[in-house]
Order: sequence, then C-alpha cells, then structure tokens
Amino acid sequence: MPSTSLKINLIIKPISDEPDFAPHSYTIPQDNINKLQQHNEYKNEPCEEILRYELNNQKVLSYIKEKGIDVDNHHDFSTICTLLEKVASTYHHDGANYTHDKENIGTIAQIEYAQKQNNYTNCRGMAIILCGVLRAYGFQANVVECYSDDSNSPEIHVVCEVFCEDLNKTILLDPSNNLIYYLDGQPLSLFELREAMINNQSEKITINEDASHNGEEVSTIQLLAYMSKNLMFLVKGIDSDETHELRDENRICLVPTDYLDKDDPKAAIRTDNIQEFYISK
Repeated sequence: MPSTSLKINLIIKPISDEPDFAPHSYTIPQDNINKLQQHNEYKNEPCEEILRYELNNQKVLSYIKEKGIDVDNHHDFSTICTLLEKVASTYHHDGANYTHDKENIGTIAQIEYAQKQNNYTNCRGMAIILCGVLRAYGFQANVVECYSDDSNSPEIHVVCEVFCEDLNKTILLDPSNNLIYYLDGQPLSLFELREAMINNQSEKITINEDASHNGEEVSTIQLLAYMSKNLMFLVKGIDSDETHELRDENRICLVPTDYLDKDDPKAAIRTDNIQEFYISK
C-alpha cells in the first residue's frame, strides 16, 4: 500500500498483520511468560572467545559526524546514552519491511538507504545504524534478532546490544524507541530482561525517561508485553564490522537447552551457553 506517513511514495510490505507496538496491551500475556518459564535451561560456563568486532572505523566516524552524530567520547555509559538519543532523534522507525540486501551492507549504506525514505527505516535498519555508530566510537556493539516460539510468524524485533566497560556489562538498546530497560537502577541485557520477566519482576522494570517512539510517549507495559513473546531465540553476528551481514555463517543463536536440536531459526552456531553468546575478543 502507498505510504501516508512519508513525503514520497513508497511501496510498503508489512512485516506482519500487526504493525510493531500497535496492540494496546495493558498486561503482559501470561501465556508468553509461561512459555519462557517452560524453556529456561541454560549453561553459564567458560568458553573460547568467538565474537569479533571492528572498532573505530574512521570512514564511518567521519561520515556520521558530518550527519550530526558528533559527541564527546568518554567511552562510558553516558556516551552510549547520548549516541542512542542522537540516532533515535535523527532516524525514525516505521515498521515497513525495507530491503536489507547485499547492496545495503554497513552503516553508511543503511543511513543512505534511510535518507531515501525521508530518514525512516524499520527496526533492523535502526539497529544496524546504531551498532555501526557505536562501533565507530569504539564500543563493542551487535545487532540482535529477537524471535518468538512461533515458527509460522515472520515477525521479529531487532535491537542492539553493547558492552559498556565502566559498568562491566552488556546493555540492551532499542533505537526504535530510544529505549533502555532497567531493574533496580541497572540497565539490562536482553537475557537479563528475559530472566526478570520469568522471575515475576516485570513490575520492577523501568525505562529511561526520554524513551519515545518517533517522539511519542511509550508505555512500559506495552513494550514489555510486546517483548515477552520475542525472547525465545536471540541471534547476533559472530563478526561485527562493515562487511559482514547477520546471515548464513555469521550467526550465533542463544537458545534454551531443549531447543538445541530444533531447526528454526538457523545459525552457524547454536548454543545454550550464555558466556559463548556474550564473550568477545
């Protein structure tokens, strides 16, 4: 259908019958939590470091600074928050299923592609741009696909995770909503968000005060309701740089132990070891 939200005519193919965040949910579906609780066996054991990052790409850094994403880099959580806000205020989420093919690999290509859509892109585009920006500033950041247990549903949500050295932990960033989740004042990773939900701590989860979807206020409970069904499989790249896509052999998938032998989603490495999914060189 032709877009009505942009100033140019586009052909939009919905990701699913329900656009992202459209349902007005005021409770977290218990069925989703039950499913996560039923499949929650993982290992947390030492392993070889397998994740690789290209950091401080000067071509990307120069390009994004020209686009106004220019910050004082203190290599800390504050810098991460500033970069998240700048990306989320410059580029906008519309849920359209834009093409992310070999012609659009990398941060610069994704920014230029979004510019053709009047600075709009989908959650994958937002995550690719933010991760590229963070890596250009020296942070280990990765695009992460969040899958539900429904293999018949094409709908996933794509976010970013970044390692923050001053907090010594990985943090979930959702640029589609300028969003960070917190529990007891500490920012959460995707896996920690999953654990908080299944341990009945959802009411204690908070979000940053400036979280918004294209400038509009967002609801914590609606966001958690949406994410509660998309935390069964977490998939990210083994190599994160300007030439590798999140596909084929460049994928590691964190799954519950009882899903190790299932076929969907496909990944070069399928693991139930939390450390294998998060440890990097």
